[in-house]
Amino acid sequence: MTTIYDPRAARTIAKAEAAKAQAQAEAVREQTRRDREARRAEQAREERRERRRERQQRWARWRKAAPDTALAGLWAALIVAPLVLAWDAQARFAAAVLHVPAGMSWLFPLAIEAGAWVCAFEAHRRARRGAPVGSLLRWMWLLAGIAAAINAAHGTADYGLVAGLALGTLSLLGVLLHHIRQSLDAAEADGRTGREISQRFARWLMFPWMSWRAARVAVRVGLDHPAAWEAAWIDRHGVGPAASRRDRRLAKVIVKRQAKADRKAAENGGFTIINGVILRTTLPALDVPAAPPAAELSTPIEQRKLSRRAAALLESTRAAIAAGELPERPSANAIRRRFGGAMETAQEVRDALADMHPVASGSEAA
Repeated sequence: MTTIYDPRAARTIAKAEAAKAQAQAEAVREQTRRDREARRAEQAREERRERRRERQQRWARWRKAAPDTALAGLWAALIVAPLVLAWDAQARFAAAVLHVPAGMSWLFPLAIEAGAWVCAFEAHRRARRGAPVGSLLRWMWLLAGIAAAINAAHGTADYGLVAGLALGTLSLLGVLLHHIRQSLDAAEADGRTGREISQRFARWLMFPWMSWRAARVAVRVGLDHPAAWEAAWIDRHGVGPAASRRDRRLAKVIVKRQAKADRKAAENGGFTIINGVILRTTLPALDVPAAPPAAELSTPIEQRKLSRRAAALLESTRAAIAAGELPERPSANAIRRRFGGAMETAQEVRDALADMHPVASGSEAA
C-alpha cells in the first residue's frame, strides 16, 4: 500500500483539529461560567431566604415578648414614680425646713429613701442567683417604714393630715410594688400556681391575724406555708382550718377547759420537763392488765407523789424496761447500777414501779 504525503493537506488537517479543540475548550469554559453563575444565584437566593427567616423569627420573638416587655415597663414606671415624687418632696423639705444647701439637698432623700431600695434590689439579686436572702426583706420594710414616718410627719406639719398620709404612702408604695413583683417571680421560679398565690393573698386579707401567726410559726419552726397555716389553726383553735364552725367552737371550749386543768396540775407538780418535753409526773402503766374476777377485786392503790429527780429517773427506767435492759420489777440496786444517783431516789422509783405493776395473788401463792 502506497501513502501519498501532502504537506498542505496535513497543515489543513492540523488547523482543523486545533480549531476543534479550541471550540471544545471554549464550550467547557462557557459551561463552567454558567455553572458558577448558577451556583452564585442559588447561594444568593438561599441567603435571601435565610435573612427572611431570621426577620420572621425576630418578629415572632418580638411579638411574643412584647406583652411581657410592656408589662415590665409598666411595673418599672409604677415603681419609679412614687420614688421620684417622694425624692422630690424630701429634697424640698431638706432645703426649706432643714436649711440644707440647695446643691446638697438631694443627699437627704438619698439617705432616707435609698436604704430600703438597696435592700430590695440586693434581695432581688440574691434571689435570682439562688442565694439566701436572709433578713434583707425585714430591713427593707423597716427602712421604708422610717422613710414613710418622716415623710408623713413633715407632710402633716407643712400641709395637713391628708398630705402627710399621701407622702407617707409614696415612701411605701414603690417598695410594696417591687416586693409584689419579686414575690410573683419567686413563686413562678418555685413552680407555685396562680391559685396558690391568690389563696395566700386572700388569707392575708380575710385572716390577717391568723396569717401573721402562721408566718411566725414558719419562721420559728422552718415549715412551708401550708404546714405553718395548719399548725397556726391548731395552736389557736385546737382543730385545723378544715373544721366546721361548730367544731371550732367546741374545740375552743375543750382547749380552754384542758388548759385550765393543766395549769392547775402544773401548779400542783403534776408536770415536769425532761429534755425540753413536758411530761406528767404520774405516768400510766406500760401494759393494761386484764380485769381480775369480781371475787379478787381489791381496794385501788393510790400512786405516791414522786420528787422531781425520781420522776425523771422513772421515765428513764420505764424506757429501759421497754427496751429489755431491765426487768419489769427491777430492784433499787439494779436501777442505781444502771443510772447512778442516790439510793433514796432509786427506792422511790422501785416503789412507784411496784405500784404500777402489783404482783397478782396467784403468783404470790406460787
